[in-house]
Amino acid sequence: MKNNSKIEFVNHASVLITHEKIGILSDPWYFFSVFNKGWRLLHENEIKYVESVLSKSSHIYISHEHPDHFNPKFLLDERIKKLIFKNNITFLFQETKDKRVVNFLKKSGFFVQECKLDKVINLSEEVKIKISKHDFYDSSIAIFTPDYKILNLNDCPLKEKSEIDNFQKKHGDFDILLTQFSYAAWKGSESNVTLRQIAAQEKIQAIISQYKILNCKHVIPFASYIYFSNKMNFYMNDSVNKPSNVQEELARENINSIIMAPGEIQNLNNLRQSQESLEFWDDKFNLNKNNIEIDEYKSSVNLEELNLNFEKYKNKIFKKNSKFLISLLNKIRFLNIFQDINIYLEDHKKNYIFSIFKGLQETSDDSYDISMHSDSLLFIFKNEFGFDTLTVNGCFQTKSSQFTKVTKTLALGSLNAMGLGLNFKLIFNVEIIILFLKKVTAFFRKLKSSEQYSG
Repeated sequence: MKNNSKIEFVNHASVLITHEKIGILSDPWYFFSVFNKGWRLLHENEIKYVESVLSKSSHIYISHEHPDHFNPKFLLDERIKKLIFKNNITFLFQETKDKRVVNFLKKSGFFVQECKLDKVINLSEEVKIKISKHDFYDSSIAIFTPDYKILNLNDCPLKEKSEIDNFQKKHGDFDILLTQFSYAAWKGSESNVTLRQIAAQEKIQAIISQYKILNCKHVIPFASYIYFSNKMNFYMNDSVNKPSNVQEELARENINSIIMAPGEIQNLNNLRQSQESLEFWDDKFNLNKNNIEIDEYKSSVNLEELNLNFEKYKNKIFKKNSKFLISLLNKIRFLNIFQDINIYLEDHKKNYIFSIFKGLQETSDDSYDISMHSDSLLFIFKNEFGFDTLTVNGCFQTKSSQFTKVTKTLALGSLNAMGLGLNFKLIFNVEIIILFLKKVTAFFRKLKSSEQYSG
């Protein structure tokens, strides 16, 4: 049947694309805080509404492993799990080497379709999909109905014109684009407003480039309906893009953008802007007006417990990575890799020297490389993705030169979380090394420049 494709906006990066009996729901996260008490939704959905959305879903697409996209706590909720089983919903996930997400879903009893990258897959006679990988772990999904080509980019880092141009040459044009509209990770210390303003503007420029190069007819900005919810990172809300402002800036470029509110359903052949939806989000983004929930780390973790968990952390590090290479890099001081770092624990009100070989030792040197709460450090020791979580939730303070050093010491777990290890085999993986260095160098250059500009 012609022109019966619909889109329902659910929340954040979650939309439901329906055509005939196929309903593809993306990245369901509708309540709970994520990123170790660092993010919350501006609006939480009622459970009855979530149940109605799941009843219309035949598939759930998970874009990547971040908890605002892949949320095990939500998926394993007994009510949610029963509904997924009842409706015979199949999960769609990109093919990966480690198969961690796929194995988790299968172990939980869910049906999973592991999708080969860049391969067109038929979900029905009229609906096809294609999942593509971006950078280390992100993915996008292209959904094809008889009348529309829809690209859900969620928060994929596709922003450089050359990268978008290459994507267009490989995958063609799209009618409807769904893409992130604001920054979603640490952007400088509290005083560095400049970096956050730059990051916010870069998101607008990315949407403009994506829309024009991919020859889109409409863009639905999404995947940014959150606030930094912790006492330690709340300042980062100061420069986020707000939907009405995004729409105004895009209109100057003759870009047709649609801001949707939770529960709003539209036919793809007649997308229109609802004034009520704009007003809904204008109200939600007024954080000073709303009685929002603020998270904080209430329990302090003592030094003994931190070092006990460090020993487990160290054992995992040396099991998955070459201890010889780590020791060698540590000895080459000018590289500043795996060097000791000075950590100020705000709840302890003390400084500690951290060594990847020896753990934490108290010091009288108060010139810290990074300041954080002991809860955050414990989270790093307990989870391979712990440092990645810290850089997203931004519950720390540092400067550009120190952050470079900290990253080179604590980011190894993030590499392991992607199924990679620091060993001689990795040295020959030129593509991964170039990509990592390119991104790290660009960010640190921007961070340093913004600090100089901020005075």
